[in-house]
Amino acid sequence: MGESRFRAGFVAILGLPNVGKSTLLNAFLGERLSIVTPKAQTTQRRLLGICSGPSYQAVFIDTPGLLEPRDPLQKSMRAEAMSTLDDADVVLAVVDVGFGPSIEWVDSFLAPVDRPALLCLNKVDRISPAEGERLAAGWSGRGWAGVHRTSADRGEGVQRMLDAIVDLLPESPPLYPVDELSNAPVRDFVAEMIRETCLEELSEEVPYAVAIQIEQFRERGGDRPTYIEARVFVERESQKGIVVGAGGRTIRKIGVRSREKIECFLERRVFLELRVKVLPNWRRKTNHLRLLGFRVPSEET
Repeated sequence: MGESRFRAGFVAILGLPNVGKSTLLNAFLGERLSIVTPKAQTTQRRLLGICSGPSYQAVFIDTPGLLEPRDPLQKSMRAEAMSTLDDADVVLAVVDVGFGPSIEWVDSFLAPVDRPALLCLNKVDRISPAEGERLAAGWSGRGWAGVHRTSADRGEGVQRMLDAIVDLLPESPPLYPVDELSNAPVRDFVAEMIRETCLEELSEEVPYAVAIQIEQFRERGGDRPTYIEARVFVERESQKGIVVGAGGRTIRKIGVRSREKIECFLERRVFLELRVKVLPNWRRKTNHLRLLGFRVPSEET
């Protein structure tokens, strides 16, 4: 046998909200790179996760969940997800086997896809092994390059899925330095950790009305902690009151929990200052979405 050649390429992870795409990305990388909460639509923008091995580099693109958009923010999220098909060498469609609409979604998924596509039947720990085998057999040979069963939060089936992805990547030198996990700036991960904490601590519609912008990120010499100032945007004054809480209790709790996550991520001490500000109806105003760094679909310009 000849010497194996290095493989590298982009892998788009697509699926409905809350089917486990971000958990799967974290499992591939062995690092908690993408934020994960039980709430749907946790991911708002695409994120690159770089998984490098001795003979491969799979650059995963984690995307917002596909849904029928109801406002400019959701249109931005859908456009962000679908744009990955233009860049991908391999497509990974993720299905929650215990969620009927997710199974129905995959029926029409392959039609516009013109590159190798793998089907990931995720959360199989929620169904019986016999039901998992039945589902996998039903999808095999229907245009998919492979059908795999995983339980991403338990790590089950993840390595087999990764091996199948690598086999489909084109021969190529590494696309990024092999010691990198992502091409995103550190401040983007910091903003996402703060937003994740807001999703965890706030209820009802309020967490979905939250956007985070890092105003300052200063590394200071000696033993002084890194100074981070972040703006927590909400859409209405009533939401600001909820985020701040009685006597500032809620925002302090969000700040403490966010700081702990950021310090673990940066591996150094952090001084985190959060300020809450109203940006009226930011999810529905394209100029506000641009200000916050979201991609605005062309029909919205």
